[in-house]
Amino acid sequence: MSGEATPRTVATREPLERVFGASARCNDCGAAVAEYRVVALFFHATAAVRAYCAACYPAAVEGDYHARGDGMIVDYATFAARFGPPGPAPPPVTPADRALLALVRDASLVSLAPANEAFARKRGPAPYAVRAGFVLGGAPREATFALAADGGVTRLAGDAEVCARIRALADARA
Repeated sequence: MSGEATPRTVATREPLERVFGASARCNDCGAAVAEYRVVALFFHATAAVRAYCAACYPAAVEGDYHARGDGMIVDYATFAARFGPPGPAPPPVTPADRALLALVRDASLVSLAPANEAFARKRGPAPYAVRAGFVLGGAPREATFALAADGGVTRLAGDAEVCARIRALADARA
């Protein structure tokens, strides 16, 4: 069908690959690049969409999440309407993903590995070993913890402020 015969009411979806425009800032290294790749990380009914440069992209597709550059967090319905549905409607969010999503939504989070429960399962059985990085008071800080399948956080270790923030976010997830 030619363009003249296509009804004007047909809406095309936005290409996910160029969602941030002609260039984007990498979420891992922070470089501004014209050639970037997009990763959509799903937490059941929520998607975190992030841009990565070629060097940082492989770690992102293996489940390392970074939030230093261009990105957005949208619900499944918004993602599907804007980019097309990535698959069937998601099941209800799990307690572990609810806890991880609470961290991802925090504006001071800069890294999380693994990023969601699906990647955590690939790395080993629960409780899942998780590493989180935040920028607090202008300084990068890290902590590690164990995340149970029920969303409980144990074995917090690392920077005291980060540990307190993780505990507060995980406890508030319900």
